[in-house]
Amino acid sequence: MRPEDRNTDPRRRPSTHQFRIQMGNPFTVFLILRTGYREPYPVLVSLFLDYEQVPFALDGRRGLLHYLEIPPDVDMEIPLEVPVKGAGRHDLFIIVFPEPDAHPTDPQKRLPPSFVAGGRRTVICVESCAEPARSLPQAMTAPKADVHRLNVLAFPLLPGHDGPPQRRLLLVTTVEKGEALEVELWARNPGARPRDYVVLPLMDFGQTTFADAPLLHLHLPPHSELFIPGRIPLPREEGVHELQFITIFDPYRDLERVSDPFVNANLRSAIVVAGPRSDNAEDGGAE
Repeated sequence: MRPEDRNTDPRRRPSTHQFRIQMGNPFTVFLILRTGYREPYPVLVSLFLDYEQVPFALDGRRGLLHYLEIPPDVDMEIPLEVPVKGAGRHDLFIIVFPEPDAHPTDPQKRLPPSFVAGGRRTVICVESCAEPARSLPQAMTAPKADVHRLNVLAFPLLPGHDGPPQRRLLLVTTVEKGEALEVELWARNPGARPRDYVVLPLMDFGQTTFADAPLLHLHLPPHSELFIPGRIPLPREEGVHELQFITIFDPYRDLERVSDPFVNANLRSAIVVAGPRSDNAEDGGAE
């Protein structure tokens, strides 16, 4: 919400699909948050500018991630500010991660729609919107696979296992400290229209790399499927860590023409980093 529209009836406020600012000015708005829960609901709020997670100020406090508890039956209106550098069209989105302190290791509690993260996109034009402010890597194009069912945007799979992909979903896995996390990313388009979208890997709600890249640019023709193998760096700390992949449709396009103006992360996986096992443990116990 624009600051000047704060006292305007929500039904009469102008669209927030696009903003124009002058070079050197920050992007300043009010973030509106609400929840249908009857108790305060904990969330983490993050902001991505041109598909990179960046620090921003929320209610005057600057940080990469902001922890909030949304009160019940209240619309929170929080001032938000982020610097925007360089002329051109900038893609920006804010995403909210629910229950960041919840770390269940029961696979059933990890199935969607548990812990679905979501947010809204907007476009910021600095001086002009003629050219994107960032060049994306060339899109990886999926081969036609004659698939007609089961829509999948970006689901991590356990590699090296037999069976169909839906039985290999990475819900919970244990990795020894110091090892690499091997993942296979699964994307599928059963529809009749092509899809173009960006995938961002996150570990513990912070942007990380998958297959040595901080983002993937995917193009899925109709009835196609893609499997992408890669590694994800592991945190050094032992314990349960959170892995997610955010998907954003039609990068650097007018939001009135995109497939979906929202962003989402439908699956949050538990990655248990454990200390190295002792020789006794590997042999089944002491003699």
